[in-house]
Amino acid sequence: MQSTYRIACEDRSGTCFTIDVDGRQYIVTAKHVVGRTEGKIDLRVHYCQDLQELSCRIVGVTNDDVDIAVLATSMLLSPPLELTPTTSDLLLSQDVYFLGFPYGWHAEVGPLNREFPLPLVKKACVSMLDLRTGGPRLMLLDGHNNPGFSGGPVVFAPINTLGATRVAGVVSGYRYDWQNVYKGEEETEFRYKYNTGVIVAYSIEYAIELIRANPIGAVVSEQNAS
Repeated sequence: MQSTYRIACEDRSGTCFTIDVDGRQYIVTAKHVVGRTEGKIDLRVHYCQDLQELSCRIVGVTNDDVDIAVLATSMLLSPPLELTPTTSDLLLSQDVYFLGFPYGWHAEVGPLNREFPLPLVKKACVSMLDLRTGGPRLMLLDGHNNPGFSGGPVVFAPINTLGATRVAGVVSGYRYDWQNVYKGEEETEFRYKYNTGVIVAYSIEYAIELIRANPIGAVVSEQNAS
């Protein structure tokens, strides 16, 4: 929770989180929240009960429909945390959790979280897991997502394995469908869009590949930094 942040970029808002890879720290979010593919970008990060500007460089974004962006700053946004970025040991039908700031909702806890707000935590089940090389490496989760969770982490604890919590994916959004509106038994001309409860998230391995192709994150450990 201490590495998950509420962000805004132009007229878009969502969630991001930090991971440490090879001794450097990076910001991971959804590509559609960032809205750009290269260069510098000014995020607004919720801090001290307001959105504060944070200058970032775009490390890389995924191609095609895969919805992941990786950013870097010149400073550490989070303290070093044992949050391993991997899909290893993630199982079909396993419970996972996803974190974020739907509709901007959050909990202000002051110095308990270094003046950053805490996110909402929701639970889901891994309904489909497709991590084959060559196709979109994604997971479909059975849960109830809301606008604002985009870019948030999907985390899990390995079953029957001791170790730290792992982050397996990045929330992209949810599948919606259109339904007709009825008045009694009579179908009207109106339709409404409803949340199907299917969450789309992409594998964290995409972020790791972007990072290793352009390792410019803030240094966490001089000994391990590449």
